[in-house]
Amino acid sequence: MSRKQRAIVWFLLLAVAVPGLVSAARKGRLVGRVVDPAGAPIEGVTVTATSADVPSFNEVRTTDKKGTFLLDFAVIDVTYHYRFEKAGYQTFESDQAWGLEGTERYDFVMHPGQAAVVDLVPTSSSEPAIIAYNAAVAAVEAKQYAVAQAKFEEAVQYDPQLRPAWTGLSVAYLGQEHYQQAVEAAEKAMALGATDDATMRCRWEAYRKLGDEAKTAAALADLERYGRATVEARRVYNEGVALVKAGDHEGGFVKFQEAVTIDPQLEEALLGVATQGIQIKRYQEALAAAQAILDDEPSNEQAIRARYNAALGLGDESLVVPAIMGLATVEPAVARTALLKLAYDAYDANDMAHAKELFGKVLEVDPNQPETHYALAMIAVNDGATEEAKAHLERFLALAPDSPEAATARDLLSYLSKP
Repeated sequence: MSRKQRAIVWFLLLAVAVPGLVSAARKGRLVGRVVDPAGAPIEGVTVTATSADVPSFNEVRTTDKKGTFLLDFAVIDVTYHYRFEKAGYQTFESDQAWGLEGTERYDFVMHPGQAAVVDLVPTSSSEPAIIAYNAAVAAVEAKQYAVAQAKFEEAVQYDPQLRPAWTGLSVAYLGQEHYQQAVEAAEKAMALGATDDATMRCRWEAYRKLGDEAKTAAALADLERYGRATVEARRVYNEGVALVKAGDHEGGFVKFQEAVTIDPQLEEALLGVATQGIQIKRYQEALAAAQAILDDEPSNEQAIRARYNAALGLGDESLVVPAIMGLATVEPAVARTALLKLAYDAYDANDMAHAKELFGKVLEVDPNQPETHYALAMIAVNDGATEEAKAHLERFLALAPDSPEAATARDLLSYLSKP
Protein backbone atom coordinates (compact mmCIF):
# COMPACT_ATOMS: atom_id res chain seq x y z
CA MET A 1 0.00 0.00 0.00
CA SER A 2 1.76 3.24 -1.09
CA ARG A 3 1.10 6.74 0.17
CA LYS A 4 -0.28 7.64 -3.27
CA GLN A 5 -3.12 5.18 -2.74
CA ARG A 6 -4.54 6.93 0.28
CA ALA A 7 -5.34 10.41 1.48
CA ILE A 8 -2.60 12.16 3.42
CA VAL A 9 -3.50 12.58 7.07
CA TRP A 10 -2.11 15.20 9.40
CA PHE A 11 -2.14 15.96 13.08
CA LEU A 12 -4.36 18.87 14.06
CA LEU A 13 -3.51 21.29 16.83
CA LEU A 14 -6.70 21.85 18.81
CA ALA A 15 -7.74 25.25 20.05
CA VAL A 16 -8.02 25.48 23.83
CA ALA A 17 -9.27 28.74 25.27
CA VAL A 18 -7.75 30.33 28.34
CA PRO A 19 -10.50 31.05 30.87
CA GLY A 20 -11.10 34.76 31.14
CA LEU A 21 -9.98 35.66 27.62
CA VAL A 22 -12.72 37.12 25.45
CA SER A 23 -11.48 39.02 22.43
CA ALA A 24 -14.68 40.60 21.16
CA ALA A 25 -15.62 44.18 22.02
CA ARG A 26 -17.82 44.88 25.04
CA LYS A 27 -21.56 45.06 24.39
CA GLY A 28 -22.93 44.87 27.92
CA ARG A 29 -21.73 45.69 31.42
CA LEU A 30 -22.97 44.43 34.77
CA VAL A 31 -22.29 46.62 37.79
CA GLY A 32 -22.94 44.14 40.58
CA ARG A 33 -23.10 44.72 44.31
CA VAL A 34 -22.95 41.98 46.94
CA VAL A 35 -24.65 42.74 50.25
CA ASP A 36 -25.68 40.88 53.40
CA PRO A 37 -29.35 40.44 54.39
CA ALA A 38 -29.26 43.84 56.15
CA GLY A 39 -28.03 45.54 52.98
CA ALA A 40 -24.44 46.11 54.14
CA PRO A 41 -21.79 45.66 51.41
CA ILE A 42 -19.53 42.59 51.59
CA GLU A 43 -15.91 43.12 50.59
CA GLY A 44 -13.71 40.28 49.30
CA VAL A 45 -16.37 38.12 47.68
CA THR A 46 -15.00 36.05 44.80
CA VAL A 47 -17.40 36.22 41.86
CA THR A 48 -16.91 33.69 39.06
CA ALA A 49 -18.91 34.27 35.88
CA THR A 50 -19.36 31.67 33.13
CA SER A 51 -21.82 30.90 30.36
CA ALA A 52 -22.77 27.58 28.80
CA ASP A 53 -23.68 29.59 25.69
CA VAL A 54 -20.18 31.14 25.48
CA PRO A 55 -17.74 28.34 26.49
CA SER A 56 -14.68 30.62 26.34
CA PHE A 57 -16.17 33.08 28.84
CA ASN A 58 -14.79 32.64 32.35
CA GLU A 59 -14.21 35.77 34.41
CA VAL A 60 -13.26 36.06 38.09
CA ARG A 61 -13.77 39.24 40.09
CA THR A 62 -13.38 40.24 43.75
CA THR A 63 -15.74 42.76 45.33
CA ASP A 64 -14.27 46.01 46.65
CA LYS A 65 -15.02 47.69 49.98
CA LYS A 66 -18.35 48.86 48.57
CA GLY A 67 -19.24 45.27 47.66
CA THR A 68 -19.15 46.08 43.94
CA PHE A 69 -17.70 44.29 40.93
CA LEU A 70 -17.81 44.85 37.16
CA LEU A 71 -18.34 42.35 34.36
CA ASP A 72 -18.18 43.14 30.65
CA PHE A 73 -20.04 40.98 28.14
CA ALA A 74 -19.11 40.69 24.47
CA VAL A 75 -22.09 38.45 23.73
CA ILE A 76 -25.70 39.30 24.56
CA ASP A 77 -28.98 37.39 24.33
CA VAL A 78 -27.42 34.54 26.33
CA THR A 79 -27.53 33.40 29.96
CA TYR A 80 -24.63 34.06 32.32
CA HIS A 81 -23.98 32.05 35.48
CA TYR A 82 -22.50 33.63 38.60
CA ARG A 83 -20.93 31.96 41.62
CA PHE A 84 -20.32 33.94 44.83
CA GLU A 85 -17.83 32.68 47.45
CA LYS A 86 -16.48 34.09 50.70
CA ALA A 87 -15.45 32.45 53.97
CA GLY A 88 -18.17 32.93 56.56
CA TYR A 89 -20.98 33.10 54.00
CA GLN A 90 -23.04 30.54 52.15
CA THR A 91 -21.73 30.00 48.65
CA PHE A 92 -24.51 30.52 46.15
CA GLU A 93 -25.05 30.58 42.39
CA SER A 94 -27.33 32.65 40.18
CA ASP A 95 -28.30 32.66 36.50
CA GLN A 96 -29.02 35.87 34.59
CA ALA A 97 -30.41 36.13 31.06
CA TRP A 98 -28.60 39.10 29.48
CA GLY A 99 -30.25 40.80 26.50
CA LEU A 100 -29.14 44.40 26.95
CA GLU A 101 -26.56 46.47 25.10
CA GLY A 102 -25.45 48.84 27.81
CA THR A 103 -25.05 48.88 31.57
CA GLU A 104 -27.30 47.38 34.23
CA ARG A 105 -26.97 47.36 38.03
CA TYR A 106 -27.96 44.41 40.23
CA ASP A 107 -27.67 43.57 43.91
CA PHE A 108 -26.90 40.03 45.11
CA VAL A 109 -27.52 38.94 48.70
CA MET A 110 -25.18 36.55 50.54
CA HIS A 111 -26.25 34.91 53.80
CA PRO A 112 -23.90 33.98 56.66
CA GLY A 113 -23.40 30.27 57.25
CA GLN A 114 -21.90 27.15 55.74
CA ALA A 115 -21.47 26.57 52.03
CA ALA A 116 -23.83 24.13 50.37
CA VAL A 117 -22.48 20.75 49.40
CA VAL A 118 -24.24 21.04 46.04
CA ASP A 119 -21.40 23.34 44.97
CA LEU A 120 -19.10 20.33 44.77
CA VAL A 121 -18.80 18.54 41.44
CA PRO A 122 -18.21 14.79 41.73
CA THR A 123 -15.93 12.83 39.42
CA SER A 124 -16.02 9.05 39.53
CA SER A 125 -15.77 6.10 37.18
CA SER A 126 -18.60 4.46 39.14
CA GLU A 127 -21.99 5.33 37.68
CA PRO A 128 -23.88 3.96 40.74
CA ALA A 129 -21.75 6.22 42.95
CA ILE A 130 -22.67 9.29 40.90
CA ILE A 131 -26.37 8.34 40.89
CA ALA A 132 -26.35 7.94 44.68
CA TYR A 133 -24.40 11.19 45.09
CA ASN A 134 -26.87 13.18 42.99
CA ALA A 135 -29.79 11.75 44.97
CA ALA A 136 -28.03 12.76 48.19
CA VAL A 137 -27.49 16.32 46.96
CA ALA A 138 -31.20 16.61 46.18
CA ALA A 139 -31.98 15.40 49.70
CA VAL A 140 -29.62 18.00 51.22
CA GLU A 141 -31.34 20.74 49.24
CA ALA A 142 -34.65 19.52 50.69
CA LYS A 143 -33.05 19.40 54.17
CA GLN A 144 -33.77 15.66 54.36
CA TYR A 145 -30.47 14.95 56.08
CA ALA A 146 -31.16 11.34 57.08
CA VAL A 147 -31.99 10.47 53.46
CA ALA A 148 -28.91 12.37 52.31
CA GLN A 149 -26.74 10.48 54.80
CA ALA A 150 -27.95 7.11 53.49
CA LYS A 151 -27.32 8.11 49.87
CA PHE A 152 -23.88 9.60 50.54
CA GLU A 153 -22.95 6.42 52.44
CA GLU A 154 -24.11 4.41 49.43
CA ALA A 155 -21.98 6.59 47.14
CA VAL A 156 -18.78 6.04 49.15
CA GLN A 157 -19.45 2.31 49.30
CA TYR A 158 -19.38 2.27 45.50
CA ASP A 159 -16.40 4.65 45.32
CA PRO A 160 -14.47 5.25 48.58
CA GLN A 161 -12.33 7.88 46.80
CA LEU A 162 -15.31 10.10 45.89
CA ARG A 163 -14.17 13.12 47.84
CA PRO A 164 -17.32 15.31 47.50
CA ALA A 165 -19.43 12.48 48.93
CA TRP A 166 -17.39 12.53 52.15
CA THR A 167 -17.95 16.28 52.37
CA GLY A 168 -21.63 15.63 51.74
CA LEU A 169 -21.69 13.11 54.56
CA SER A 170 -20.21 15.75 56.85
CA VAL A 171 -23.00 18.16 55.88
CA ALA A 172 -25.66 15.47 56.42
CA TYR A 173 -24.26 14.51 59.82
CA LEU A 174 -24.02 18.15 60.85
CA GLY A 175 -27.64 18.69 59.85
CA GLN A 176 -28.65 15.87 62.20
CA GLU A 177 -26.38 17.12 65.01
CA HIS A 178 -24.13 14.05 64.72
CA TYR A 179 -21.04 16.14 65.31
CA GLN A 180 -18.38 13.46 65.81
CA GLN A 181 -19.40 11.71 62.58
CA ALA A 182 -19.38 15.10 60.83
CA VAL A 183 -15.77 15.65 61.91
CA GLU A 184 -14.72 12.17 60.79
CA ALA A 185 -16.34 12.55 57.36
CA ALA A 186 -14.79 16.00 56.84
CA GLU A 187 -11.34 14.73 57.79
CA LYS A 188 -11.76 11.80 55.41
CA ALA A 189 -12.49 14.33 52.65
CA MET A 190 -9.39 16.29 53.67
CA ALA A 191 -7.29 13.11 53.56
CA LEU A 192 -8.41 12.78 49.94
CA GLY A 193 -7.24 16.32 49.22
CA ALA A 194 -10.27 18.49 49.99
CA THR A 195 -9.54 22.14 50.83
CA ASP A 196 -12.91 23.61 49.82
CA ASP A 197 -14.96 25.91 52.00
CA ALA A 198 -17.77 23.38 52.58
CA THR A 199 -15.44 20.74 54.02
CA MET A 200 -13.49 23.17 56.16
CA ARG A 201 -16.60 24.90 57.46
CA CYS A 202 -18.35 21.63 58.40
CA ARG A 203 -15.25 20.49 60.28
CA TRP A 204 -14.99 23.80 62.15
CA GLU A 205 -18.69 23.90 63.07
CA ALA A 206 -18.68 20.27 64.21
CA TYR A 207 -15.65 20.80 66.48
CA ARG A 208 -17.29 23.96 67.83
CA LYS A 209 -20.47 22.04 68.66
CA LEU A 210 -18.40 19.32 70.35
CA GLY A 211 -16.87 21.95 72.60
CA ASP A 212 -13.27 21.08 71.75
CA GLU A 213 -11.71 24.54 71.93
CA ALA A 214 -8.23 23.56 70.72
CA LYS A 215 -9.48 21.67 67.69
CA THR A 216 -12.07 24.35 66.98
CA ALA A 217 -9.30 26.95 66.87
CA ALA A 218 -7.16 24.78 64.60
CA ALA A 219 -10.12 24.09 62.30
CA LEU A 220 -10.92 27.80 62.11
CA ALA A 221 -7.29 28.54 61.23
CA ASP A 222 -7.48 25.96 58.43
CA LEU A 223 -10.75 27.45 57.18
CA GLU A 224 -9.28 30.95 57.08
CA ARG A 225 -5.96 29.79 55.63
CA TYR A 226 -7.48 27.86 52.75
CA GLY A 227 -10.07 30.55 52.11
CA ARG A 228 -7.39 33.23 51.90
CA ALA A 229 -5.22 30.99 49.72
CA THR A 230 -8.00 30.55 47.19
CA VAL A 231 -8.76 34.28 47.08
CA GLU A 232 -5.05 35.11 46.70
CA ALA A 233 -4.61 32.46 44.00
CA ARG A 234 -7.52 33.91 42.06
CA ARG A 235 -6.05 37.40 42.38
CA VAL A 236 -2.74 36.18 40.93
CA TYR A 237 -4.64 34.24 38.27
CA ASN A 238 -6.43 37.45 37.22
CA GLU A 239 -3.03 39.14 36.86
CA GLY A 240 -2.03 36.32 34.54
CA VAL A 241 -5.19 36.74 32.47
CA ALA A 242 -4.45 40.46 32.10
CA LEU A 243 -0.91 39.70 30.90
CA VAL A 244 -2.15 37.18 28.34
CA LYS A 245 -4.74 39.65 27.08
CA ALA A 246 -1.89 42.14 26.62
CA GLY A 247 0.03 39.57 24.58
CA ASP A 248 2.53 38.58 27.28
CA HIS A 249 2.11 34.80 27.19
CA GLU A 250 5.34 34.11 29.08
CA GLY A 251 4.33 36.47 31.87
CA GLY A 252 0.85 34.99 32.01
CA PHE A 253 2.32 31.50 32.22
CA VAL A 254 4.48 32.50 35.20
CA LYS A 255 1.48 34.05 36.98
CA PHE A 256 -0.66 30.97 36.38
CA GLN A 257 2.12 28.80 37.81
CA GLU A 258 2.29 31.07 40.86
CA ALA A 259 -1.48 30.77 41.34
CA VAL A 260 -1.23 26.97 41.21
CA THR A 261 1.53 27.05 43.83
CA ILE A 262 -0.79 29.01 46.13
CA ASP A 263 -3.85 26.83 45.45
CA PRO A 264 -3.03 23.55 43.65
CA GLN A 265 -6.75 22.85 43.15
CA LEU A 266 -7.55 26.11 41.29
CA GLU A 267 -8.66 24.57 38.01
CA GLU A 268 -8.64 27.76 35.93
CA ALA A 269 -5.01 28.40 36.90
CA LEU A 270 -4.02 24.84 35.99
CA LEU A 271 -5.73 25.29 32.64
CA GLY A 272 -3.87 28.57 32.21
CA VAL A 273 -0.55 26.78 32.78
CA ALA A 274 -1.57 24.15 30.25
CA THR A 275 -2.74 26.52 27.51
CA GLN A 276 0.01 29.09 27.88
CA GLY A 277 2.63 26.38 28.31
CA ILE A 278 1.63 25.10 24.89
CA GLN A 279 1.69 28.65 23.51
CA ILE A 280 5.31 29.20 24.64
CA LYS A 281 6.38 25.58 24.02
CA ARG A 282 6.75 24.63 27.69
CA TYR A 283 5.12 21.33 26.85
CA GLN A 284 6.21 19.30 29.88
CA GLU A 285 4.67 21.77 32.34
CA ALA A 286 1.60 22.06 30.14
CA LEU A 287 1.15 18.29 30.10
CA ALA A 288 1.53 18.03 33.87
CA ALA A 289 -1.05 20.77 34.45
CA ALA A 290 -3.56 19.22 32.07
CA GLN A 291 -3.07 15.82 33.69
CA ALA A 292 -3.58 17.33 37.16
CA ILE A 293 -7.01 18.56 36.07
CA LEU A 294 -7.87 15.20 34.51
CA ASP A 295 -6.81 13.30 37.63
CA ASP A 296 -9.61 15.10 39.47
CA GLU A 297 -12.05 15.59 36.57
CA PRO A 298 -11.44 12.98 33.82
CA SER A 299 -14.10 14.39 31.50
CA ASN A 300 -12.80 17.99 31.40
CA GLU A 301 -12.79 18.69 27.65
CA GLN A 302 -10.42 21.66 27.78
CA ALA A 303 -7.87 19.60 29.71
CA ILE A 304 -8.28 16.64 27.35
CA ARG A 305 -7.48 18.89 24.39
CA ALA A 306 -4.59 20.55 26.22
CA ARG A 307 -3.07 17.17 27.15
CA TYR A 308 -3.21 16.14 23.48
CA ASN A 309 -1.59 19.38 22.28
CA ALA A 310 1.15 19.16 24.92
CA ALA A 311 1.92 15.52 24.16
CA LEU A 312 2.01 16.38 20.47
CA GLY A 313 4.49 19.17 21.20
CA LEU A 314 6.75 16.79 23.13
CA GLY A 315 6.69 14.36 20.20
CA ASP A 316 6.85 11.29 22.42
CA GLU A 317 4.58 8.62 20.94
CA SER A 318 4.27 6.89 24.31
CA LEU A 319 2.56 10.08 25.52
CA VAL A 320 0.80 10.95 22.28
CA VAL A 321 -1.13 7.70 21.83
CA PRO A 322 -2.79 7.71 25.30
CA ALA A 323 -3.58 11.40 24.80
CA ILE A 324 -5.19 10.62 21.45
CA MET A 325 -7.29 7.86 22.99
CA GLY A 326 -8.48 10.33 25.62
CA LEU A 327 -9.18 12.88 22.90
CA ALA A 328 -11.45 10.38 21.16
CA THR A 329 -14.12 11.01 23.78
CA VAL A 330 -14.52 14.63 22.64
CA GLU A 331 -12.94 14.81 19.17
CA PRO A 332 -13.34 11.34 17.61
CA ALA A 333 -12.63 12.50 14.05
CA VAL A 334 -9.40 14.25 15.05
CA ALA A 335 -8.33 11.26 17.15
CA ARG A 336 -9.00 8.86 14.30
CA THR A 337 -6.97 10.98 11.86
CA ALA A 338 -4.06 11.28 14.29
CA LEU A 339 -3.98 7.53 14.92
CA LEU A 340 -4.14 6.81 11.20
CA LYS A 341 -1.06 8.95 10.62
CA LEU A 342 0.90 7.07 13.26
CA ALA A 343 -0.33 3.73 11.97
CA TYR A 344 0.58 4.49 8.36
CA ASP A 345 4.00 5.77 9.43
CA ALA A 346 4.66 2.45 11.17
CA TYR A 347 3.31 0.54 8.15
CA ASP A 348 5.59 2.40 5.74
CA ALA A 349 8.54 1.77 8.07
CA ASN A 350 7.72 -1.96 7.81
CA ASP A 351 7.07 -2.12 11.56
CA MET A 352 4.03 -4.32 11.07
CA ALA A 353 3.54 -5.32 14.69
CA HIS A 354 3.35 -1.69 15.78
CA ALA A 355 1.22 -0.76 12.77
CA LYS A 356 -1.24 -3.51 13.66
CA GLU A 357 -1.46 -2.24 17.23
CA LEU A 358 -2.13 1.32 16.06
CA PHE A 359 -4.67 0.30 13.41
CA GLY A 360 -6.40 -1.65 16.17
CA LYS A 361 -6.66 1.57 18.19
CA VAL A 362 -8.18 3.30 15.15
CA LEU A 363 -10.94 0.69 15.21
CA GLU A 364 -11.48 1.33 18.92
CA VAL A 365 -12.28 4.92 17.97
CA ASP A 366 -14.12 4.13 14.72
CA PRO A 367 -14.98 0.46 14.08
CA ASN A 368 -16.23 1.38 10.61
CA GLN A 369 -13.07 2.96 9.20
CA PRO A 370 -12.75 1.05 5.86
CA GLU A 371 -9.09 1.70 5.03
CA THR A 372 -8.09 0.46 8.47
CA HIS A 373 -9.76 -2.89 7.82
CA TYR A 374 -7.96 -3.08 4.46
CA ALA A 375 -4.58 -2.32 6.08
CA LEU A 376 -5.16 -4.91 8.80
CA ALA A 377 -6.09 -7.44 6.13
CA MET A 378 -2.76 -6.84 4.37
CA ILE A 379 -0.88 -7.25 7.64
CA ALA A 380 -2.79 -10.43 8.42
CA VAL A 381 -1.95 -11.86 4.98
CA ASN A 382 1.74 -11.19 5.62
CA ASP A 383 1.40 -12.91 9.01
CA GLY A 384 -0.32 -15.92 7.46
CA ALA A 385 -3.48 -15.23 9.49
CA THR A 386 -5.93 -16.20 6.74
CA GLU A 387 -9.18 -16.08 8.70
CA GLU A 388 -8.31 -12.72 10.22
CA ALA A 389 -7.44 -11.36 6.78
CA LYS A 390 -10.72 -12.63 5.33
CA ALA A 391 -12.74 -11.03 8.13
CA HIS A 392 -11.13 -7.64 7.55
CA LEU A 393 -11.53 -7.90 3.76
CA GLU A 394 -15.20 -8.75 4.10
CA ARG A 395 -15.71 -5.80 6.43
CA PHE A 396 -13.80 -3.48 4.10
CA LEU A 397 -15.94 -4.49 1.12
CA ALA A 398 -19.14 -4.04 3.14
CA LEU A 399 -18.08 -0.54 4.15
CA ALA A 400 -16.47 0.64 0.90
CA PRO A 401 -17.69 -1.45 -2.07
CA ASP A 402 -16.75 1.32 -4.53
CA SER A 403 -13.26 1.98 -3.18
CA PRO A 404 -10.38 1.92 -5.68
CA GLU A 405 -9.00 -0.96 -3.59
CA ALA A 406 -12.26 -2.93 -3.78
CA ALA A 407 -11.33 -4.96 -6.87
CA THR A 408 -8.02 -6.03 -5.33
CA ALA A 409 -9.79 -6.87 -2.08
CA ARG A 410 -12.35 -9.07 -3.89
CA ASP A 411 -9.64 -10.94 -5.79
CA LEU A 412 -7.63 -11.50 -2.61
CA LEU A 413 -10.70 -12.61 -0.67
CA SER A 414 -11.57 -15.06 -3.44
CA TYR A 415 -8.04 -16.46 -3.38
CA LEU A 416 -7.99 -16.82 0.41
CA SER A 417 -11.38 -18.53 0.37
CA LYS A 418 -10.22 -21.36 -1.89
CA PRO A 419 -10.00 -24.73 -0.15
